[in-house]
Amino acid sequence: MLMEPVGLPIVDVDVPATWPGPLVGLVGELAEAARLSGHAPENYQDLDLLSHEGIALALLEGHLVRARHHTRLLDHEKDAIRAQGLRLLDAQLVNDRLDQAHKLGYLTEAEHRTLRTVNETVPDQRVPGRREDQVCLTLSAATQLHHIHGIHRLLTYWGGEAIYWQHCEGSPALATKLRSLGVPSVVTALLNLAAPGQQRPSVFPSVVHVFVGKALGYEPADADVFYRSPIPAQRIESIVSPGDVAYDRFPDLPRS
Repeated sequence: MLMEPVGLPIVDVDVPATWPGPLVGLVGELAEAARLSGHAPENYQDLDLLSHEGIALALLEGHLVRARHHTRLLDHEKDAIRAQGLRLLDAQLVNDRLDQAHKLGYLTEAEHRTLRTVNETVPDQRVPGRREDQVCLTLSAATQLHHIHGIHRLLTYWGGEAIYWQHCEGSPALATKLRSLGVPSVVTALLNLAAPGQQRPSVFPSVVHVFVGKALGYEPADADVFYRSPIPAQRIESIVSPGDVAYDRFPDLPRS
């Protein structure tokens, strides 16, 4: 069982005032070097910074980093996340979601059977780049302003990519059904990116790239985080949907 430290400071990549002092120093030096070399801020991902990633993560030890998980949820699923946190994607999670949706009358017997047998956790249907055994998040709220196309489907089709991916193009009736279930939801979670003994998450482009991009003044700088540990309920900061002020401040997000 994860023993939660109490009172860890929270870092938000969008709010420099929350960044630890030593990290501010490292990021400032890297950003200044990029400026002096004439590097365009919008090309922050091209900077040769990976050798600094380990240092940046070490400087985040003892901190929690704010991140966002974009999805579409039924009411009982919101309650489950509040009570249990975010689970790693696997066949058990997919089947639990499908079975519960069927039990509550959201899916017909035929829809349930099809989705149970055709999804990306079924062994012979797995494809390169599958996202099992992880939780997918983004580090910056900038995604909700500048890269909406990257999260639009996640907020439009119920079930996550593992469930909807094989149906949203080739199965019109089922795609329509998946669009009708649940509501767009942004789950804000607090991640320990440098926990001792924890499998390190994959971050693209990298944590240090995002901080340097922000320091260069490029507001859309962001990264995808593939977190390898379940996120407990006490690290779920909020779940917001249309009608909530924290969701509605991003007018381009799906409304229904």
